[in-house]
Amino acid sequence: MDEGKILYFYLKKGDSYKKHRWSKGRIAAAETDMGKDGKLGCCGVPEFYLKKRGWEENRLTEELSSIIKKEKAKDYYLQPQLAHMAGIEERLPPEVLLEKLLCQVPCLEYLIYIGWEGGQIEGALDEEQFREERQMMLYLLEPYLARINHFILVTDHWDGYEEFTEYIYEEYGIPASGVPELERQYGKNGKTVILDARKSYKIPCEQMPQRAAYVDFWSVEEKWEQIEGMRRDVKYISAVKFLDTLVKNGYNTIGN
Repeated sequence: MDEGKILYFYLKKGDSYKKHRWSKGRIAAAETDMGKDGKLGCCGVPEFYLKKRGWEENRLTEELSSIIKKEKAKDYYLQPQLAHMAGIEERLPPEVLLEKLLCQVPCLEYLIYIGWEGGQIEGALDEEQFREERQMMLYLLEPYLARINHFILVTDHWDGYEEFTEYIYEEYGIPASGVPELERQYGKNGKTVILDARKSYKIPCEQMPQRAAYVDFWSVEEKWEQIEGMRRDVKYISAVKFLDTLVKNGYNTIGN
């Protein structure tokens, strides 16, 4: 088994884990080769446990834990809808999946990053999450910094990003600006990429430059629907949209 495997669990609406009480349920993983990044296992999780009866308390999480252990996965990601059903706190996708998303972005010249709000930083846990988010930002953007000309940070917690903004200015000559809200003037039509790392962010659709690419790290369904309904010129990209398309097309998969 590949030690670099990542599992993606998604909800199979209307399906049942078991048809009869005495039958044995099974959740299979369809593997996709990600080259140097290892394997991606896509696991469809039935909405119901027995016929049209829901999963009993803790049974679903126990089943997911069992699959992760069996597959010897180094990491996993749950479709937000499934995470909600299982009572598991949503989390960002593994960095290797976020890397795949950025590969779909046509141009990274004008970059707008939606960062944390000051009100989110409360206590040691949130401070740790904030630190991890800044590390992730540097990791993901490092390969693209040489071609980025403009960097806008949308946050009211500007001081928390000073180390990153100083680094990109000193090493790449990229000036960074911090603003509280997204406005159209900060980008350029056809050349702007918006990276949204704030789950609770409310999109001001009318303020996005024309033909921008919008990368939603949290895969919030309402954001997708809003952009599809109001800004069809904007390319919406998310881990769930990317992975669900992969599952639907069955591209380069091997039944496990």
